[in-house]
Amino acid sequence: MSAEKISISLPKELYRELEDFITRKGIPDRSKIFQIALRNYLDENREGTEIIYGIINLVYDHEEASEALTEIQHEYKDNIISTLHLHVNERLCIEAIAVKGEKSKLVELNNRLGQIRGILKARLLISFPYEKT
Repeated sequence: MSAEKISISLPKELYRELEDFITRKGIPDRSKIFQIALRNYLDENREGTEIIYGIINLVYDHEEASEALTEIQHEYKDNIISTLHLHVNERLCIEAIAVKGEKSKLVELNNRLGQIRGILKARLLISFPYEKT
């Protein structure tokens, strides 16, 4: 793979944190960290009508959120591929929802889920591949 070289400036504290991380993890290639971070940033901020795949990660109190969560998931049944549900303790659950659709629709779904009472975390993680619509 051909590559372009660039130079960046970091605040000293961020640089120290990066160097400490690289040392602790034994990472031999600093460039790889920046490539992954940049790819994630570009994916999350991409505009357009591509069909994307992703995971919506939820942490929630099932006593407060389950009913509304199920209702919204049924509204987006065409975008939800699969779900994985884990019990953390008596009240808290983690749910990973595999999704596919236009980014705007998946962001809308994530935002609606995040507004449910009892949802402690709702995050859309965008994955590959992209399909042109």
